[in-house]
Amino acid sequence: MFILSVILLLAVAATIAGGAAPVVDRVVARAGLWRVQAFRAGILIAVAFADVLPEAWTLAPAYAGWGALAAFVLCYAAESIAPLDPCHEASEDCSAHPLGKAAVAGLFLHSFFDGVNLGAAAFAGAPILLAVGAATILHKLADGFTISTMLNGGSAGLRRAALAAVALATPIGALSSTAVAARLEPRAFALLLAFAGGSFLYIGAAEVLPRLHRREHGDLSSLMSFGAGLAAMLLMRRLG
Repeated sequence: MFILSVILLLAVAATIAGGAAPVVDRVVARAGLWRVQAFRAGILIAVAFADVLPEAWTLAPAYAGWGALAAFVLCYAAESIAPLDPCHEASEDCSAHPLGKAAVAGLFLHSFFDGVNLGAAAFAGAPILLAVGAATILHKLADGFTISTMLNGGSAGLRRAALAAVALATPIGALSSTAVAARLEPRAFALLLAFAGGSFLYIGAAEVLPRLHRREHGDLSSLMSFGAGLAAMLLMRRLG
């Protein structure tokens, strides 16, 4: 669990750094966030299809299918109420979600499930954990940036509290997941793994597919960032 501990420490640090970096636009350029997210989407989708879902399928095919479906539906339903993934809201004007306390609550929930997914990945092997960990750390930078952006007009104390809550939600989710996973039978563990895989698919697809219909982002740089994420995952797999 040493690798998981290091990843969690870096994830918390990345969230804090992302929140401290902006005063709002000068350090982190909004126009570049979507490229980072396209890269992350490539990693997550590659991890889901190449490692997490096949592992779950090997343990219990039917349970794997239902677990992935449940994650996709839950993410879709939750994001209909509040933003789970921050990057669209941080880098663009969003008319679908009110950017306030409800959005911070949505990011807390998403950060908690990031930790749950990391805990599941830890039991699936070091290459999978490293890939998911790299994608999560990238994501945490955007989490912190988004919170500071959304709450920029509020008090500094509120921003710090929200930043700390979202940062700590990831290790809390990971500790919960690892404590439960160690006691699960194969079918239940297949559900947990598949849930992680389904959430990776939703997050990755939600980050890249809408941009195909936007002229300013429908260029080769998005595709190249996504492809770089796929290549990074394959490289980590080979090195692992």
